[in-house]
Amino acid sequence: MRRFSRVTWVTLAGYMLLVMLVFAVISEFGLRRSLQQSADLINSLLGMYADPAGAPDNVAPAMLADQLVGMGEPFAITRTTTSADGMPAVYYLSPSMPAKRLGEITASTPDDLRRQVLDALTERTRWRYRILHQSMGEFDIYVVGSRVAFLLGFGGLAAGAVFLLPLAALASRRSARSAVANTLLPLQRVADNTARILPEDLSQRITIPTGQQDVTELATAINSMLDRVEHAHQTLGSFTADASHELRTPLTHIRARVQWCLGQQRSNDELQDAVAAIQREVERTTKMIDDLLTIARGENRQLAVDHEEFDLSKVIDEVQEITQAMASGRDLEVSSSADSPVLAVGDVNRTRQVLLNLASNAVRYTPSGAVRFAVAQSEDRVAASVHDTGFGIAPEQMERIFDRFYRGDPSRSRELGGSGLGLTIAKVLAELQDGSIEVTSHSNQGSQFTLWLPRSNLRG
Repeated sequence: MRRFSRVTWVTLAGYMLLVMLVFAVISEFGLRRSLQQSADLINSLLGMYADPAGAPDNVAPAMLADQLVGMGEPFAITRTTTSADGMPAVYYLSPSMPAKRLGEITASTPDDLRRQVLDALTERTRWRYRILHQSMGEFDIYVVGSRVAFLLGFGGLAAGAVFLLPLAALASRRSARSAVANTLLPLQRVADNTARILPEDLSQRITIPTGQQDVTELATAINSMLDRVEHAHQTLGSFTADASHELRTPLTHIRARVQWCLGQQRSNDELQDAVAAIQREVERTTKMIDDLLTIARGENRQLAVDHEEFDLSKVIDEVQEITQAMASGRDLEVSSSADSPVLAVGDVNRTRQVLLNLASNAVRYTPSGAVRFAVAQSEDRVAASVHDTGFGIAPEQMERIFDRFYRGDPSRSRELGGSGLGLTIAKVLAELQDGSIEVTSHSNQGSQFTLWLPRSNLRG
């Protein structure tokens, strides 16, 4: 506010100085215009009243005086004499011209005469007057105008400025405070509403004010942020509950096995079976923890990912061989149509991991039928797709299949195995490579997962 006050004072003072300057320029111009009109009138009268008895360029003073006597501004008419010295002589003085002060003409040039006339009229207050000189043949006209009226007006304007400037500054300050307060009021309401939103209840939203676009956009942005925070909070809660549940199961099995081993005397074979079961649960738990760490690092962009050119078709060939090994002993046909090279940009190892996760799900949820690999290309992207003829995904489950620990059919998932993290990892790794995963599926008709990656500038 202090800075605003200083700016206001400087602005108002500058404005008043500008007004006073404009007033002085206009007044000076008006005075010169008035003197010019008087000089033009005198000039025309000199041309009208020629002396009929004298030379053609002589002017009859008596006839001219009757016309000049009523003119208001002080003026003098001089005439260059025909004497040998060529000194100008006073031809006519207006009644308001101080003749005694003018005295004997001693000037030899028009400039000297102008100064002498001005000195005679003004003495020590020359700044109060303005003199205009105009020549007409052998006559010189000197018209003097007073600046007193202009100076009185200028003084009144200055006094008014000195008196009104503090009032204008005070009024501007009050108006600015009121305007700022009215402007900040919706912003203050937004701040108060935001402060009332607690972590325990993130469902509250800010009432969006109208009439101020900036505040409206701010409130909308805060509400959008709250939507994301609420979603993240809910996701974190669900993840914590799911992770606790998933980790409790193997720990419960391990504890039960240990208690069983310690309960009574067990044979070596029984103890070996129990230790083997504990080892399997530990390995399962370790893999789950590794998967969770991969997801966390990937979502925080802390997972190292290359962005290099590689042949996507070769990766599909490798994944197809591993898939055939996974489908060994089952009525499941594994095939690929990726014959020609397709150049992608990304991380070849992470891409292989994504496709293996997709292929593992395809084998797990396809009791019999086929799993097919294919490639596709667009102008700026390439794709690797995994299509199966398995159970498919219900429409209401499509939005959640990439969530952590989500299983469409829990009973079937428990039967077929899996932790519910494979698709989550696949999505994270795809996005880290500036890619995406698309899904099309129908219940009991199979699913198709398509991994899209940036295409290399070299045409594959």
